Amino acid sequence: MPLINNINHLTFITGDMDRLIDFYKRIFDANVTLDLTEGPVRHVFIEVGDQTVLHPFQLPDTNPPGFLPMFQRGRLDHFALNATSEEAFREIYRRIVAEGSLDGVVIDMGLLLLFSFKDPDDAVQEVVWWKPAGSQKGALRENWKYIKDY
Repeated sequence: MPLINNINHLTFITGDMDRLIDFYKRIFDANVTLDLTEGPVRHVFIEVGDQTVLHPFQLPDTNPPGFLPMFQRGRLDHFALNATSEEAFREIYRRIVAEGSLDGVVIDMGLLLLFSFKDPDDAVQEVVWWKPAGSQKGALRENWKYIKDY
């Protein structure tokens, strides 16, 4: 029996809370369920799925580092959000492309499709769609397919 069924929340810092909230609302139809200011610190819960919450903090004189290459981003490199269906994956992809936050490449990794995007603080995150069970077995990086203009 599994003891965990999801991640409750992911915490990170932002340089501009309102800009970050607006981005996740526009792209992921997110809802803010908590918005607190405690002294100089503001933090919110941004629900991006039924059981997925982003918990960003905005602190005075503290800004995220901006874009950094993979594996040079610190203890938590990135997070990946699961699309509910292939249609949802395509819609999120379309919105991200329209936003100008994507290079336009989808990676077919065999078991899943994936693309990366930059949030308003230049942090690189991912959106994933798991293919139906039995679609394909896992693929080595050498077998990945790069799809331009998905």
